[in-house]
Amino acid sequence: MNLQRNKASWVLILFSSSLVQNDAFIPYPLRSSRASRTTVSMESNQFSPEETTKGIISRRNLLQGLGSTLAASTLIQPQEAYATVFFDPDRYGDKELKIATVNKLRQNVRSTILTDPILATQFLRISIIDALTFDASTGEGGPDGTVVSAILGAPASSPLVYLKPAATKLFEIATKIKKTTEITMADVVAFAGAESIETLGGPRITIQLGKLDSNKPPKNPSYVDLSTTDGIVNGFVKAGLSEREVALIFGAIGSMEKIVAATKKDDDDMEEENEMGDVAVFIPSSFGAPQEIYGKRIGALDNSYFESVATALKKKTPVSSAAFQNDKVGGWAIKYAGNKGGFLRDLPEAYEKLMGLGASYTGGKMGNLLDKSAA
Repeated sequence: MNLQRNKASWVLILFSSSLVQNDAFIPYPLRSSRASRTTVSMESNQFSPEETTKGIISRRNLLQGLGSTLAASTLIQPQEAYATVFFDPDRYGDKELKIATVNKLRQNVRSTILTDPILATQFLRISIIDALTFDASTGEGGPDGTVVSAILGAPASSPLVYLKPAATKLFEIATKIKKTTEITMADVVAFAGAESIETLGGPRITIQLGKLDSNKPPKNPSYVDLSTTDGIVNGFVKAGLSEREVALIFGAIGSMEKIVAATKKDDDDMEEENEMGDVAVFIPSSFGAPQEIYGKRIGALDNSYFESVATALKKKTPVSSAAFQNDKVGGWAIKYAGNKGGFLRDLPEAYEKLMGLGASYTGGKMGNLLDKSAA
């Protein structure tokens, strides 16, 4: 009989211990409080030192201790899960449907940029601001598309107000596509940034579609200020990125701005009235090279912007972008100024890192996560 009692006692002891020590049953945000819960439960036990030393524990005291442990554990309420950017690779259906969605996105974004090239750098800036809501130290935030509604609702005093024309266009593109197929604002923003780079002569960048729109917009989002050196660099570093990514992304912006300025000048020089007194309207063409099937590309990205930045830094004259006033970012600019192919080779990786911040995959098959042929 005593042997059976001892066996039952040890089973209860092991069971109560496992409730405290097994992390598998504790939500991630609560695991750090494990030690404190153990302390609380031990203080509430009624075992005397003599009983503990001799291994003599009554069932009544054992059950009291176990009850205290269970009561302490039930007092801890679940906490709200960290915000992340969820991906469902199968959101848009099979491969053919995904390709059709990509084509619609590319055609709408490119035709919008060709009508007004200034929107290209604005689309890219919106995608950057959206992504840099991610905080690597907490795992919260990321490119979920909520920045569009924030920009559209921004007051006149907001530093985001200059992006309203581009945000309006992104909203219109999403609304138009939704008439025939499903699309999320998060995907529209990420894809628009990549397509802006390609439309202005940059490399094609693979974007994994399937982001889910956030059901709960961030309560107090912190949007980076892309007009200051500290705002830019600190925003990238906080998100877990480096000065190298800053140099690549803002090198692209600087090169794109040069192309847009040159295009505007050419348009002003060539603008003529026809026999009816009207100025000819630009109509995007779908003829040309494979990359121009959705409209002609404007200009060609190269490392010439880095060369101008490197020259300015060496002469200690002002640079056109605040990002390159940081010593480390400037160092990367000098490196890419001397490497013609390096910039175009490394830019897609930098943008993909930016758009992958806070990603958490859900649904679909693992093989689809690696299938980028649709993009």
